[in-house]
Amino acid sequence: MEAPRATKGAPRADLEELLQDLRRELLARDDSPTGAWVEETARELAFGAKPGWLLPGGGGLAFYTRRGGEAYGHVHVVEGPAPGERAERLATTVLEAFPPDVVSANLGFSGLSPDEERACAARLGSRPGSTVIPRLLVERSLTESDGGDAPSLPAGLRAVPVRDVTLDALADLDHRCFEGTVDAFLVGAGLEGTRTAISAMLDGRLGRFVDEASLAVIDPDPPRLVAAVLTTEQSIRRAILVDLMVDPARRRHGLGRFLVAWAFRALWALGYASVRLWVTEANLVARGLYDAVGFQTVGSATIYRWDRPSAGPQPHVAR
Repeated sequence: MEAPRATKGAPRADLEELLQDLRRELLARDDSPTGAWVEETARELAFGAKPGWLLPGGGGLAFYTRRGGEAYGHVHVVEGPAPGERAERLATTVLEAFPPDVVSANLGFSGLSPDEERACAARLGSRPGSTVIPRLLVERSLTESDGGDAPSLPAGLRAVPVRDVTLDALADLDHRCFEGTVDAFLVGAGLEGTRTAISAMLDGRLGRFVDEASLAVIDPDPPRLVAAVLTTEQSIRRAILVDLMVDPARRRHGLGRFLVAWAFRALWALGYASVRLWVTEANLVARGLYDAVGFQTVGSATIYRWDRPSAGPQPHVAR
């Protein structure tokens, strides 16, 4: 198999065809890019503004973007023989091309079956600094019973619209909720990475933000954000819970169940038929809650995480 070649100088029509195929795959995972993403990305790849690689014959495409010392990449292969081998070749090319100031990277995959994704990530996992992060896509239908009486908020707390809370407060809570777990890998390093990710949610870059089905919970004495749920729209009939956070000191007191029930009620009133969310396999506490309220697994995906071995201590690794 020939080595991947750089996308700089490649015909934009070829790049757009591959990116359209990738977009269809992402749409099936509730992660479709918005706007003129295909055209803009093809232009960046063709001009060399975004690092990218093509397999000869259009068998696959890989590229990445940077946020400081972090890289976020994607590997996509089209239908055909040996998809796992093609994906691994592209991923290896990306990893070996990182400049020295890239200290960590997340790679996603598409065009592979779930088993092929895991196998490819596992083979890459022999590299020092590797972490394989399996994720589950779960879904729950909304029914008339979800539109009943409002759930009861635990005593002494106050519910407010998410927009009434500062971005810094949301980022701080989210960072504390997931610090030291593989979930922390998914939004970037440290508090600033979390802040950037939540800003993207609120700004609608992950789908239209549904304010009516998003909520923050405050402990008024002293004033402190202790929980929140953030919701976006995937289609006019389906919503996504993109973030559910509960202060670690307030867990197992019904806050998570309250927020989920509250979101169900709001979404039913708004006319949505179902709700989805992504959860890492390692997050057993969250999975227990979602199982209890009726979510069912409908898909999966694998993130390959790489940290430069000299980059210092890292969160819990699950290989």
